[in-house]
Amino acid sequence: MPDGGKGSSPRPYSVDQQTFADNWDRIFKHTSSLEVTQEEDEAWKELERRTMTPSTEQMKQGTCGCGRSPTGDCCGWHALSEQEFQQRKELYETGKVDLRGIEVK
Repeated sequence: MPDGGKGSSPRPYSVDQQTFADNWDRIFKHTSSLEVTQEEDEAWKELERRTMTPSTEQMKQGTCGCGRSPTGDCCGWHALSEQEFQQRKELYETGKVDLRGIEVK
């Protein structure tokens, strides 16, 4: 087409094919930045656990999805860090606090 419209011939390359391929790989093939470290994976799992909410089906059954509750019913322990959970569990099992962490008298 003489008016500068689209035609069947390709546009000329402004760089050679090897430079184009190298630039493409440099931009889009960063596999190392996509790899997740074990520490990052654990951090995501912790965040997911802390923000999880039991499904409607689990709540109908009276169970909690995190598996931390000693009764099977959600008592909010999914939001505790691992250290806080272990402390609360020990205090609950020894009868010093109730499920909410309130001291038993």
